[in-house]
Amino acid sequence: MASIGHVAVGLAAGRRSARLQPSELLFWSALSLFPDIDVVGFLRGVPYGAAWGHRGATHSLAFAVIGGIVTGAAARISGLGARDSRSAARITVLATLVLASHGLLDSLTDGGLGAALLWPFSLKRFFAPWQPIPVAPIGPAFFTLEGATVALSELALFLPLWLFAFRVRVRAPTIAVWIVLVWLIGSSDPVRERVMGLLLRDDTRFAAGYSEEAFRAIAVGDSEDVVRARLGEPLFESVFYMPKGSSVQSMMEVSAAHLPPGCFGAGLKAGVVHDAHDPDVCRARGVVEGMPKADVLRILGAPSESCAEYSDSRNHGHARLRMVCFLNGKVEMIFRRWI
Repeated sequence: MASIGHVAVGLAAGRRSARLQPSELLFWSALSLFPDIDVVGFLRGVPYGAAWGHRGATHSLAFAVIGGIVTGAAARISGLGARDSRSAARITVLATLVLASHGLLDSLTDGGLGAALLWPFSLKRFFAPWQPIPVAPIGPAFFTLEGATVALSELALFLPLWLFAFRVRVRAPTIAVWIVLVWLIGSSDPVRERVMGLLLRDDTRFAAGYSEEAFRAIAVGDSEDVVRARLGEPLFESVFYMPKGSSVQSMMEVSAAHLPPGCFGAGLKAGVVHDAHDPDVCRARGVVEGMPKADVLRILGAPSESCAEYSDSRNHGHARLRMVCFLNGKVEMIFRRWI
């Protein structure tokens, strides 16, 4: 997420008294963002999918409970915001809910690896059945048109919380506008797709054999063979190979800056290689531009991970992204959004 939604939750939590207190709004907003402290480890090389990687332990429900208890106890001891045990208990409950909301909201995004909600009992990453929140670009990429679009989308989705936090009176027209915005951002029904196509001047080109009906039938856990049978061959494909001896499975769990020298992947267009990582190492192993996919598989073996793109833009305009990523031959993530 772009954090706008998280801040909205914190601001709404901070509106607990008849008079708005800037210090309370600041504290609760900071608390709502606190689980993202794990990005420090991510930037220092902690694997994305590790327990303390991004969206890992700090995004769990257990962490929320512990953090809530610590917050309530600190408020009681310091006397700030909690004059008695009852007010301390209210702060504990509210802090737990704010912290828990972070991981739950991240599970509503349409990218990343999901949130480890059940840590320490399980490291499994979870996504919600409905994922209306566009995932935000990481780092400098956030300060682009795509990042601005994601930020505006979050602002619209969480508009009621912003209005509640700042005590703005909500009228029926405002509610109607918000419902329309949520439908435009989070829905995937055919009518919405046609409306978005008109608004954005749809410039999408789909792969031969692709259909929206077949794409909607794809689910996490489906085999790659099933996906290809339903959708045909993609326009573009990326194959990835984890370094030998790596303790992680997905290339999403590591930063390219922390990879040792090696031939870890290739991009294919129309079934032939058009780029590779690392080009020099791949070339030394015989993987070169123009090589068919079958030869790449013969040299490097079956990839540990791959992504198949079934759409692109004809003229670099707005298009519908339709992409499926696989981990060990099974669907890992499904991307369905406007770009």
